[in-house]
Amino acid sequence: MIRASRRTVLGGALAVPTLSGLAAWRWRHGEERVLLHDPALEAGRRFAEAGKAQGLNPRAIEGDRVRFTREVLATKPALIAGVSRHADLLLIADVAAEAGYALAARLDGRGRQCSGGECRPGWNALGRVAKAAGHGWTEALAAYAADPRGGLPAMANAASARPDAGMVFGWVLVPKG
Repeated sequence: MIRASRRTVLGGALAVPTLSGLAAWRWRHGEERVLLHDPALEAGRRFAEAGKAQGLNPRAIEGDRVRFTREVLATKPALIAGVSRHADLLLIADVAAEAGYALAARLDGRGRQCSGGECRPGWNALGRVAKAAGHGWTEALAAYAADPRGGLPAMANAASARPDAGMVFGWVLVPKG
């Protein structure tokens, strides 16, 4: 008898499409990942803590958003993941688009899933994993950004997390092509 938990099934759903193209992706874009967060948001702080736990160095979104984004893009990261308000997402995504990046996925903090066609092909699994993670969607997004091949993170803080109020979004930007 094969036993599968929701965590292993959903972790596999994320890993299979990601693994299939990961080698080619790394060859073209490298492995640098950047995590950005709004420190004024509880979801942003949870995302930053989860990123630190995954061995990444999350950066707070601060100051002039255009200059900040251009500084982040100067290193040409392979993936930029963030948790912010809608206005910051719009500004950052617009500057990133000028530099050759595309919004691959947008997660609505209230629905914890890809919203309204904002997941490019191949990124819907991230939305399913975030939805399955419930209030731990920020931790799931940070774990994905740290290692797209991995499964779901331990959800120790997810049970105690409150729903995110207002327009809080998680998002992923990747180079076009």
